[in-house]
Amino acid sequence: MLIDSHCHLDAKWFANDIPAVIQNAKQNGIEAIITSSIDITITKTKNIVDRYPNYVFWALGLHPPGVNPQNVKAIITLMKKHKAEIVAIGEVGLDYYWVKEENLREQQKDAFKNLINLAIELDKPIVIHARDAQTDTINILEENNAENVLMHCFSGNEKEAKRIIHNKWLISVPTSVVKRQVHQTMAKIVPLDLMLLETDAPYLSPAKGRNEPANIRISAQKVAELKSVSFEEVARITTANAQKFYRLDDKK
Repeated sequence: MLIDSHCHLDAKWFANDIPAVIQNAKQNGIEAIITSSIDITITKTKNIVDRYPNYVFWALGLHPPGVNPQNVKAIITLMKKHKAEIVAIGEVGLDYYWVKEENLREQQKDAFKNLINLAIELDKPIVIHARDAQTDTINILEENNAENVLMHCFSGNEKEAKRIIHNKWLISVPTSVVKRQVHQTMAKIVPLDLMLLETDAPYLSPAKGRNEPANIRISAQKVAELKSVSFEEVARITTANAQKFYRLDDKK
């Protein structure tokens, strides 16, 4: 059994066939899916989670390129309101790929610090987006005493990965590991006891077209190959890691 530790089922590419996507995931041994809503519009996500209780779980975050004082305030209000329903804060973090202006990057940093502190206050794990901003992201997490951390789809260098491993934070390997060297490197570096598997669906597909949770099986096979271990071992350990990180047993 496998777990998709991070995807976006509220994306427009899933608008017409969520039941088929869920059925396909179940047929491919996916025992749970964590879907992340990343703005203040949460209705689609809530409807999906309510439709598939104890199977689809909800993480609530804010995509860093969209950060501004108004939506930070709004998302914090939502996180507090739905704290009993969500399994994590995230994805949140820093994005320097899309955001070049220094004042907007500083705005992201301020929001990130507030959301780390909120995760600590609410006793929630935190899922991190760090694109072209890995060192600043790690520094802020360390400075703010973040503990239960998942680096979603991490694509930093080996030195940064080793800092994450030293901190006992988790790194999720996406389905694009089948074709992207950076994720293959992460799969080799990160010990299985600190690894989760994710699709980031509908993005980062292992092949052309839309990605979906069922494809976790493909990435698990690739990780097993890269680490020279069995598929069963990858599935068992990464699933246990996801269950523990998101405290899924507490939600069932």
